[in-house]
Amino acid sequence: MILAPSAAVILADYGAEVIKIEPPKTGDLNRNWHRKINGLPISDMAYGFEVDNRNKKSVVLDLKSADAYAALCKIVSEADVLITNYRLKALDKLKLDYESIRAINPRIIYALATGFGEEGEEAHKPGYDTVSYWSRSGIEHQLFPFEGWLAQFPYGSGDHPSGMALFGSIMTGLYQREKTGEGCKVSTSLLANGAWSNAVMLQAQLAGAEFRVKRPRDNAYNFISLHYPTNDNRLLKMSMVNTAKDWRPFCDAIDRNDLPDDSRFCDNEARIANMPTLIEEISETIAKQPIAHWLQKLEQADVPHTVVSNYEEAADDKQKAANDIIVPLNHPEHGLIRTVNSPFKVSGADKLPAKAAPRLGEHTEEVLKRFGYNDKEIAKLIDD
Repeated sequence: MILAPSAAVILADYGAEVIKIEPPKTGDLNRNWHRKINGLPISDMAYGFEVDNRNKKSVVLDLKSADAYAALCKIVSEADVLITNYRLKALDKLKLDYESIRAINPRIIYALATGFGEEGEEAHKPGYDTVSYWSRSGIEHQLFPFEGWLAQFPYGSGDHPSGMALFGSIMTGLYQREKTGEGCKVSTSLLANGAWSNAVMLQAQLAGAEFRVKRPRDNAYNFISLHYPTNDNRLLKMSMVNTAKDWRPFCDAIDRNDLPDDSRFCDNEARIANMPTLIEEISETIAKQPIAHWLQKLEQADVPHTVVSNYEEAADDKQKAANDIIVPLNHPEHGLIRTVNSPFKVSGADKLPAKAAPRLGEHTEEVLKRFGYNDKEIAKLIDD
């Protein structure tokens, strides 16, 4: 639904021909998932499918059929890469495992994404980012607030960074093939990517570090990265990592130039000893003004900060537009809309303009004719 398609869409952005093989009738479940999960944003557009499947071609094949499998084998025989995140047992059953595909095309890069890896007692378990990435990595344990969750992590927010790892493995495999002339299997998992994203804290555990007891906000270990409510009900977020440099400019910016000279807060040791009092002082000060006031003052002071954006602000962010992070897409049904771009650039290699994700089976006839099928044979495959 997301992990493998998100790796493939980056290839499509840079001009690769990406053929998406989908089952009949339903297609990729992500075509309708936003309608099936209560709580997701309501829309006539399959927005989840759109962002990960632009610039692709859709071919419908029922791979349980011998004729359809033979058609897939013809496509695979000329492909550079095959990407899948089917579960391991399904790959074996459908003869889509690496050895079967390699027998058809020894030069292919076979890219596999799994929930829990290919080895161990959990290799065959179903896995989504909500469990394999966020929960098993320890991230959720650290972030879980005292009051409990109001909602889960955003849809696909662990799949997309994992898709970047899959893309990186594909490009590494292609580079290796350039050197050796041989194809290979590359793989990643949600479990591995969750661990990598939280690698610093996991390394602390592996090094035998002593973890601190969780504390509520008012008694937090440090004031530097808390959320501070303003008088117009917005949240100010800072990341004051270099307090030796930023402490006095920050105090001046919030009109509290008394704090650096206060013996309770004059240096880092004093601030640690009096952290609850300092958090209270800063919180009360920030609560007196609207967010726009503090953004301007902290910008002038060059202190790292931001407002906690809502989705409207995150989508209309001028900085994202200036860096082609949000780009236009002319959709045949929905008109001129915008979409999220893949997250890097390569000088001298322009991305294709974003085109709408394909309709289910839109390119079945076009692709199969390229591989020698006539109208009668294509009609039979479609009927099947």
